[in-house]
Amino acid sequence: MKNRLQERSLLKSAITNEQMASSDLLTGVPRTLLIPLRARAEEHARINALFRDPQALDWFQSLLWDAELETWYDWRYQVCISVRTKLLDNIAAQHIAVHPNSLVVELGAGLSSRYYRVGEGKTQWIELDLPQVINVRLSVDSPTSEHRFLAASVLDRDWMDEIPTIKHENILFIAEGLFYYFEESEVRQLVERLRERFGNAKLALDVGGIVFKQFNANKAARLGAPMKWFVEDERDVAALGLSVEKVFPLLDCYPERWGLVPWIGWWLIFWRSPLRNFCLILETKLNPVN
Repeated sequence: MKNRLQERSLLKSAITNEQMASSDLLTGVPRTLLIPLRARAEEHARINALFRDPQALDWFQSLLWDAELETWYDWRYQVCISVRTKLLDNIAAQHIAVHPNSLVVELGAGLSSRYYRVGEGKTQWIELDLPQVINVRLSVDSPTSEHRFLAASVLDRDWMDEIPTIKHENILFIAEGLFYYFEESEVRQLVERLRERFGNAKLALDVGGIVFKQFNANKAARLGAPMKWFVEDERDVAALGLSVEKVFPLLDCYPERWGLVPWIGWWLIFWRSPLRNFCLILETKLNPVN
């Protein structure tokens, strides 16, 4: 009950603050960036939070919440995003620990605050997103020599010229909540370009299956952000020319946040059903193009 009250207080603060930065001009897919930001802000406020994220709380309270996003956002989506965030945090933290001279590039970064949770003072970091999204970020965050912002579409080629020249094995690309909004042909093209330019770099991403589509596609479409690419399982990701190194089924991770009490019957049902592929968090390697 206390957590629910804290979450309502967060939303009230975000809506009534008269000194809000402008995010109300966003349309289409960029419009959805406030959803993961709110989820992380609410997670930060929990007593048993999976992570702490004071930046998300500060940024959320300074931006205008789009009331129409309420048609999509609920406690289940908050848990989905928080678990996804934690899993990708773990992948990024491990990469940084293993590769001291590392670089993390968040593709379609939105208002990600992962740099502050796992990367500050430890690695080079680039936030890449559309110009209108970077403009919103600049209203709440400031770049540094270690933490850079690039305003471009991930589907363009030119931004790749801005990536520092380091060993490809030291680079981690993160595509969080991104590939759903691309056609399969666009995903293939992007991955092909990454493989050509950064072969042997790592790519961490999330993908959704048929159940994910059933829960989210119509809601996203009503907000002008249609979801287009879904998978059967990780084999569809491997078919892009990626070596799948680790797979984390979202609903199998941090079951306490879902209010689940694991028991053997649950696991038998889970691993033999579409729920296993509801949403997969994947750690992959970009196979070089020969």
